[in-house]
Amino acid sequence: MERVRQGEVYIKNPYSGTFSCVSLKPGDVSCFVFWSRNYAPLIPYLKTIEKTTSNLYFHLTITGMPDSLEHNTPPYKEAAHDFRYLAGRYSPEHVMWRFDPICITDKLPFEFFEDRFVTCAEMLQGYCRNCVISFVHAYNKVYANLKKYSDHILVDVPEGTRKNYARRLAKIAERYGIKLHACCNDHLLSDNVHKGRCINGADLARLFADPTITIQLAPTRRECACTKSIDIGAYDTCPHGCLYCYANADKETSRAAFVRQDSRWNALGANVDEASERDEHRQYRLF
Repeated sequence: MERVRQGEVYIKNPYSGTFSCVSLKPGDVSCFVFWSRNYAPLIPYLKTIEKTTSNLYFHLTITGMPDSLEHNTPPYKEAAHDFRYLAGRYSPEHVMWRFDPICITDKLPFEFFEDRFVTCAEMLQGYCRNCVISFVHAYNKVYANLKKYSDHILVDVPEGTRKNYARRLAKIAERYGIKLHACCNDHLLSDNVHKGRCINGADLARLFADPTITIQLAPTRRECACTKSIDIGAYDTCPHGCLYCYANADKETSRAAFVRQDSRWNALGANVDEASERDEHRQYRLF
């Protein structure tokens, strides 16, 4: 929140290690798109954020996986409560339910996720219009963290089986007035599973009646359909401890970064020497 008050934040390029300054001043921000499993710490500050822009969009992940895979996330019923609050404060179109990733292991069959999806959909009925799914990407760090912190073994599910699973979830979603989308999993697409666009400039422009929001495509990985934005997050800073997460090397590293973070710092995980930053590293608008 201090970065919002100060009107700027530094972000680190994960490949080059260089920092860029991004303006958070009202005239430079078209909208904020948030990703989280836990909005409880943010909700009391929404009025403050709205002084920068009232154009707020929320991705809220609710999977209800056991603590053995999600070590420090709020109970899914609490997350559903926050989802309903946000949808009521803004609208169901302002909040995206993320039921992802689906992480099938030797101890968690698809039927577990199917049952949990039904439970969540029932709690979100009337408050949710769209849901994004994906299946876990088996990065090396995912295998390493599952082995280090749990007794789960990832199951390799064939693409055809995954597509069938997605269609089953889509049929459930339809019963609750929810449209299902697939993120970077094009093999799941069908007549009732649509291509996901987590940053969808066209939809955001329509939702906020703001034609200045760009619709320029800027995919961040294979099969991504997102439009251009600036990510002000950082790797290895989330304390939730999800073992399947691609953004954290391990729990200790990310937890230590979270504990070390100082609200006076001008970046996540670091405090940048502003005098050493050159003007060409300054980016003035998010869109």
